[in-house]
Amino acid sequence: MSYHKGDAFEEIINISNKTYKRKGIALVQKIATPMKPIRRGKQIVSAYYEEKSTLDYIGLYNGTPIAFDAKETKEENRFPLSNVADHQIDFMGEWDKYGGITFLLVNFVKLDKTFRLEWEILNKYWEQYKNNKGKRGFGSIPIGEFENSCKRLKSKDGIMLDYLEGIK
Repeated sequence: MSYHKGDAFEEIINISNKTYKRKGIALVQKIATPMKPIRRGKQIVSAYYEEKSTLDYIGLYNGTPIAFDAKETKEENRFPLSNVADHQIDFMGEWDKYGGITFLLVNFVKLDKTFRLEWEILNKYWEQYKNNKGKRGFGSIPIGEFENSCKRLKSKDGIMLDYLEGIK
């Protein structure tokens, strides 16, 4: 199995999810992307994604459904919105519409900082991005927005990445 970018970040989230479950805080699971195997006889030689996935994680916290995706960037001063797919935004909008909590966990690799980007902030930037496609300055969210408006995530109370802290 090859190493996939984001594997280490997702493993931290998976460990956090196990801790949340063990402590009775939340039940959150990673959602696998459906894949179709390509066979040569009885041997599987390859596979391709059968359909677009929704988000990486879905669960329940304090009686409320949550759904989120894990994203990483090597950029130091911005998060490129090209890292998010249209179908993910559509899903997040629907999730929010029906009363669920949705967000992105964004890891700035070079800065060693991780933030929870709430749907309202992401959607605001996404709308600007879509309405100003091709115009300079609209294709990303600046690090300042993360530092001023987003929850910086850290280890707390034995939870490797306490991404639920502060969610109401």
